[in-house]
This record gives sequence, C-alpha cells and structure tokens, in this order.
Amino acid sequence: MADRADVEEVIYRAAFVTIRFGEAASIPQSENDISWCLDPLAPLEPDERTRLGDAIIALIEDPTAHRADFIATLTALVD
Repeated sequence: MADRADVEEVIYRAAFVTIRFGEAASIPQSENDISWCLDPLAPLEPDERTRLGDAIIALIEDPTAHRADFIATLTALVD
C-alpha cells in the first residue's frame, strides 16, 4: 500500500508529462517519464510498476479516455 501524498504526487507528475508532451515521446523519453512519474512509489513490485507504467502511457496518449481509471487505480493503493 502507499501513502496518499505519494499517490497524489504520481497523479501530479503523470498530468505534467501528459500536458508537456501531449502524446508519447520517443521510447527512451517515455521510459524516463514513467520512471520519474513512479519515483514516489519506489517500493512497488516490478509487475505493479509495469502495470502503472502502461497506464501512464495510455494516459499520455488519450487523457480523456484514461484519466478516471488511472486515478482510481492509484487511489486504490492508498493505505
């Protein structure tokens, strides 16, 4: 489980990346962005980080379609 402040930081960072790029950038840039977005949740298991990373990519590609699911997934992690 995660601290609410950490989850909110991930949401903020994902929103920032989405606004900054508007769509997925190059693969290396996307990997850096995902890593930066998920830094506040460092103790997550690798498969959970992968799942959330995929959700961030989907959010970047279409924020309107994926925003609610992304936020719900993250808030479910709160202690």
